Amino acid sequence: MALSVLSLNDLLTQSSYSEETINDLLFSFETIPSGQAQGANDVESFLRTKAIQFEKLDLSRTYLVMSTYQDTSFIFGYFSISNRPLVINRKNFKSLSKSLQKALMGVGHKTDQKAYEIKGYLLGQLGKNFNDVARKAKIATGSDILTLAYTKILEAYEVVGGRILYLECEDNDKIKDFYRKNGFRELEDFKSPNNLCLFVKKIEHITEE
Repeated sequence: MALSVLSLNDLLTQSSYSEETINDLLFSFETIPSGQAQGANDVESFLRTKAIQFEKLDLSRTYLVMSTYQDTSFIFGYFSISNRPLVINRKNFKSLSKSLQKALMGVGHKTDQKAYEIKGYLLGQLGKNFNDVARKAKIATGSDILTLAYTKILEAYEVVGGRILYLECEDNDKIKDFYRKNGFRELEDFKSPNNLCLFVKKIEHITEE
């Protein structure tokens, strides 16, 4: 049961499927059962209610990770990325460790507003489907979805450059451990404007994997 990546933008602009049919597909994605982390609910909500709008506004690109189980095609997971620099205000930057400041300034610069800007890509969403079909299939892991996201990031990097891949996530040990195990570094004692934790990974480290 191989995984394939399907661009939501291609579905909307180049396929014969109606938007209603595409919406039905997106609504087949279910997150982990209620009562778990709020971030999981956000992952489900984004795909169901915001992904198409973001495509039309060119705010991000969403990719569906598809597979089949007993001749049934289903969404195994998805990821959403955007070409957006990471901007850290002076106060937050100064709160980082000296070693981390040095590492980030090696790939960024100070703006006229005395903030620090690092060119890169935002991994806005990454999620694994937990509907009945996906649960029964048990074909891959969240790390496999992340690896597919890396492929798209590197394609963009070859065209427009960039230095880092970064993401925001809630302060949840299981989620944070997942990204740490996949080579991301947390900006400790730092919260984004959305009061979320921030993780970064250099593009050069992706190319080495």
